[in-house]
Amino acid sequence: MCRLLNLEIRVKSDEINYNEEEFFSNEQELIEDYLCTLYLNGQIYSDYNLVNIEQHKYQAFVNVPNLESLSEKYNNEYVNRSYKHLVVQIKEMGKNILYGPNCNCEDVPYYILYCTSEIGTSSPVICGKCGNDIPLYKVPYLFTDEEHFTLINYQKTYASVHELYMQSLSDRFTKNQLLKPNSSLNKRAFKIREELENKIKKPVYLSLSRVFFDHKNDYKKIDSDKCPKCGKNLEECEYQFDSVKIFKCDDCRLITDKLN
Repeated sequence: MCRLLNLEIRVKSDEINYNEEEFFSNEQELIEDYLCTLYLNGQIYSDYNLVNIEQHKYQAFVNVPNLESLSEKYNNEYVNRSYKHLVVQIKEMGKNILYGPNCNCEDVPYYILYCTSEIGTSSPVICGKCGNDIPLYKVPYLFTDEEHFTLINYQKTYASVHELYMQSLSDRFTKNQLLKPNSSLNKRAFKIREELENKIKKPVYLSLSRVFFDHKNDYKKIDSDKCPKCGKNLEECEYQFDSVKIFKCDDCRLITDKLN
């Protein structure tokens, strides 16, 4: 479960020569660099707040996937370039009940690349057994990344296209980007899915929803049990979401849905 933390941050001001630093030229940029790199490394979510309480001292209120995510062992070189200039004390404020649960499965049979209209408040990688988030700090970096730029950028792009679809009276172009397996958006997603599978060493599926809100007809009912990519019969998944049945195609590594 997501936790809200209060980070009490003190800058080691006497030890820093900003003229020698490449990524920050003042104290505010130093603190912002620390929080931004934590987010890009999957250790915190994007909805953080920063308060300057006195000279060289700050408080950051951050949502984290769990209490271990800020452990130094998960820091990458980008986090450490600013962290080495800071003294950080962590205070737990409590559980943030606005977030969904994280996966606690001991054995995950497969993973799912899954995005929604939300940006930065969930993981785009979920467990294929329980359907809950896999925190990004537990996910390998992709391609030549040394942080989670690829996954976070895809998550932002998907959310932007989805929001544009919802706000543009079901525009055909954006709808096709979301629904069609061969759209530019989903071609990119399938490449990310393949790279994830190569790095995780377990099957990874792409979630491609077919149940979308239509401003004229409310929810469109999907009756087909065929894979939208190859046309083969779909296999029903273990977990379900309320009135929506979840199916998968092992050949295409694709997860899809239909209304009961």
